[in-house]
Amino acid sequence: MASTYLLYVTIFGVIGVAFLWLRDARIFYRTGDQTYRKAAYMGVLFTAFASMGIYFAYQQAEFLGLGIVLIALYLQGRVERTKLFGSGATATDRLLGTVPIQISGAKIPKKGEK
Repeated sequence: MASTYLLYVTIFGVIGVAFLWLRDARIFYRTGDQTYRKAAYMGVLFTAFASMGIYFAYQQAEFLGLGIVLIALYLQGRVERTKLFGSGATATDRLLGTVPIQISGAKIPKKGEK
């Protein structure tokens, strides 16, 4: 079992990768933007890849595990996304993925309509 702080850094990195994946999924759900759809789908693969880093870090290969997590973070940042945040967006809005609901092509029924 690994007993260095790098195991905890690796776990924190995997949590970061998973958070970014879920943020992309939330933005896709709220906007329907296809670039965020691709980013959310690829986020599943990157989170699974980063989770392998925990295994290696736990098996006393901390640098390999941390390297895997860093590669997953790098690849997740390389996925193209549409610029949805305007100049008035705060850092908190960007971090949490707060965007107005604007699903394109779908008509949202009003209360009482079918």
